[in-house]
Amino acid sequence: MPTQPEPSKEGQKNALALALSVGWELASFTLLGVGLGYWLDGHFKSSPWGTLVGALFGIVIGLYRLIRTFSIPKNGGAGRR
Repeated sequence: MPTQPEPSKEGQKNALALALSVGWELASFTLLGVGLGYWLDGHFKSSPWGTLVGALFGIVIGLYRLIRTFSIPKNGGAGRR
């Protein structure tokens, strides 16, 4: 059976850093949307709609950034138009 080479420590650190940054980004956009929606609810007396819309908006932006991060070609875009 062929054995797979062990990933280098540098590769593991890069993968961990990418995972943590994407997770942090998704959480921060969600919390920012909830916070903005909560503030709008207090300002316009529209509870809970501002919070719900803000949370949904934050999640959508966070997921967009997540997909965009992982869809960037690793070879610098060579061969793509």
